[in-house]
Amino acid sequence: MSRTWRKLSLQDQSIARRLFVSSAAWSLAILLIAGVILSTIYRSNTERGFDERLHVYLKSLVAVVASPDESDRPDPFSLGEPRFDLPLSGWYWQITRIDRLPPEVKGSTSLFGGRLPPLPQTTQRSRPGELREGYAVGPDERQLRMVERVIDLGEDGRFLIQVAADAAEIESTITSFRWALGFTFVLLALALAATTLFQVRFGLMPLSRLSAEVGAIRRGQAERVEGRYPDDLSPLAAEVNLLIDSNREILDRARTQVGNLAHALKTPLSVIVNEAAPDRGALGDKVREQAAIMRDQVSWYLERARAAARAGSVGAATDIAPVVDGILRTSAKIYRDRDVAFAREGEPELRFRGERQDLEEMVGNLVDNAGKWAASRVLVTVGSAPDKDGRPFLRVLVDDDGPGLPGDVRDEMLRRGVRLDESKPGSGLGLSIVADLAGLYGGRLTLDDSPLGGLRASLVLPAV
Repeated sequence: MSRTWRKLSLQDQSIARRLFVSSAAWSLAILLIAGVILSTIYRSNTERGFDERLHVYLKSLVAVVASPDESDRPDPFSLGEPRFDLPLSGWYWQITRIDRLPPEVKGSTSLFGGRLPPLPQTTQRSRPGELREGYAVGPDERQLRMVERVIDLGEDGRFLIQVAADAAEIESTITSFRWALGFTFVLLALALAATTLFQVRFGLMPLSRLSAEVGAIRRGQAERVEGRYPDDLSPLAAEVNLLIDSNREILDRARTQVGNLAHALKTPLSVIVNEAAPDRGALGDKVREQAAIMRDQVSWYLERARAAARAGSVGAATDIAPVVDGILRTSAKIYRDRDVAFAREGEPELRFRGERQDLEEMVGNLVDNAGKWAASRVLVTVGSAPDKDGRPFLRVLVDDDGPGLPGDVRDEMLRRGVRLDESKPGSGLGLSIVADLAGLYGGRLTLDDSPLGGLRASLVLPAV
């Protein structure tokens, strides 16, 4: 389950975020590795420099021990480091004659009666004259950096000479370096992140421009992808234009075929009806009845096929206000003898994402239905609807002050061919055509009580 979640979360990320996160992750990994390597190298160099100081004191002690004058004794102040004479200062030297039992030990005053332990033995035994470096615990439980050397003077004896100093100086220097390195790398990481963000945005700018062009086509603000694009995006832009051209060509061909089919079917049906008209018997009535049903069926399915083809078009967009105003002016003339007033309210700047003739078909049917039943007033209100699936929608409300419609028959009225009152003209296809058209565009038609006292038709459609 966690693997699936990671896969989905990765797929949901944008290209810009993927590029930025991956680049930032690699940069951070490289900086961490570089920090570890630099810190290790600096520690090695710091220890080497510290050991060089200790080697100077060790060589001075070796020179004293190897002196032919046995009366010479190491003088701490002669080494040039006063801390050798301060008790438990962290700076110590010690000379041990190891060819006698018990060993003879001489040490700096700073040891204050303590002793320096030898460095841990490696797999090989130390050879005389060999220099060894390492860490040991001093007499005051302090971590010491120590160098030691065994010299063999033959009959004069074998000696282990050791010089040690407080390792805190090394750690303090390394800690300061790490803080400075960390601060520098943080600034470098921020600079790299800013640079990466700029590169990602600059590099994906043509892709954002292409996305904006496609969005303009979808909203009906452009017909094709225009402008020049980089070589890796030019084929995509060309394919989008070819797809748009192909879509329009298919739609034009479908409309032509639907129109041809309509003429091919309606003409024979009209002939059948005309031939059956003189016959007033049962056969003539049945022929006319079935021919009327066939004519309604043909009109229904042809209109649905035509609407489906238009709904699949790319880049169609229609202004709401001019269409509604034109329908209202026509309806006012049709119902002038009944003195029905038609008016529009709402947001005139809204645009329908679809074909103009489909909008005219839907709104025209609703306004015509309202005009048939209205007592004196029909009001069309245009407004925004809540977004659905991240897409904008608009709502067209058609209210009348007629008798209304009982709630138990409203859903039935949206079915094809259903008529509530046979005395009113029409085929009963208007509301069902509107509902189907709205569904093809991803919208819906609902019926409800109107504030004017009659019926309210609520038409929700995709907006630009």
